[in-house]
Amino acid sequence: MTTQALATTAAAYKPATETGPAENVPVPVLPEKAKEFSKEGLIAFTEYWYQTLGYAFETGDPDPMMAISGEDCLTCQAMKETTVAGHSGGKWVSGGRMVIQTPTATFLETPDGTYQAIVLARQEQVKYYKPDRTLSKDLGVTTAKGDILVGRYIGGRWVAITVEHLAGSSAS
Repeated sequence: MTTQALATTAAAYKPATETGPAENVPVPVLPEKAKEFSKEGLIAFTEYWYQTLGYAFETGDPDPMMAISGEDCLTCQAMKETTVAGHSGGKWVSGGRMVIQTPTATFLETPDGTYQAIVLARQEQVKYYKPDRTLSKDLGVTTAKGDILVGRYIGGRWVAITVEHLAGSSAS
């Protein structure tokens, strides 16, 4: 079977609605650029990290995000717990994809051996649904917040050490 044939036989992506969870959500793919130890690599990695966060909200599967996040990343752990809980016991989440403006980075190593990327990020409206299809919680529409991703290049790959709102940016 050719690649073209495989692409046309794959099930189509269907976003979550009030009647059911998302289906056939494409797993984000780490771009080649995000593997580089460079300013451009850090920026591509940051964009990818936010894609994996959106994927976790849509699917309840935080594994791609956690695979590129450090063990001590408290924000990453919190997002893992939130997304898993939002999809447990027949529940689902509608929305949650991340919308970001191009990250920036000075690519200067900090004293602890990390690098920082700054991004304006907002999340598409998130709605939590119960198994009986009733709305449990609507987080409303959020505005973009200034975030910082602190990354470290370890063993030939970037790892998110922490991702959080910048001082002065309120949590959504």
